[in-house]
Amino acid sequence: MPRKKDDADIGYEDAVTELEEILEALSDDDIDVDELAERVKRATELVKVCRDRIAAARLEVKEIQLPEESR
Repeated sequence: MPRKKDDADIGYEDAVTELEEILEALSDDDIDVDELAERVKRATELVKVCRDRIAAARLEVKEIQLPEESR
């Protein structure tokens, strides 16, 4: 299964979209065991990407709020 983008360049929305595609494929009862393992591995990587993007966004919001709160 080819990756759509390098994980460093993939955005949150693209990662979620790819995760949704993987979940849809996993619901197929005829999925090959090797493909299943690869897709689960990729899903794990994408979840990490999403968590990292959320953490970065939280940090940005905190940085924006701090100057306003110190007035």
